[in-house]
Amino acid sequence: MLNADRRKVVKLNIYFSGSIYGGRQKIETYKKLVEELKKYGDVLNPEVADDNVIENEKTISDNVVFETLKKKLNQADLIFAELTVTSLGVGYEIGYADSHNKRIIGIYDETVTSKITTMLRGNKRLKIISYKNINEIISNLGNIIKEET
Repeated sequence: MLNADRRKVVKLNIYFSGSIYGGRQKIETYKKLVEELKKYGDVLNPEVADDNVIENEKTISDNVVFETLKKKLNQADLIFAELTVTSLGVGYEIGYADSHNKRIIGIYDETVTSKITTMLRGNKRLKIISYKNINEIISNLGNIIKEET
């Protein structure tokens, strides 16, 4: 992003949140989003979009995964969550990030689910956007992640 005061590009640390164990129905969307988000900063956990993430995690203890993801959440400037597929992990990550005053953007495919949980919709600190085609989000990503003034 361009910082108007300094006229230089400011790279964000971006934590991408998407369902892994709750279902991988949106994996192709995750792949597109992670690639696009890399244009705006460092995606701290691109493995969410990896076809083999579940298999790869089998060799790592649950506690190590938890501590690693918590560290990445703490490093993040922005949490960008794809919310279409219901996931306890995504919900936990958003709750954790919100409790640590992180900036959170959530998107969901309204052709799959007409509404997401009230706990997210009702939280005014979260920016929630529905889409019908992921290209709507991708083509407007710069404006979506831009700091609101």
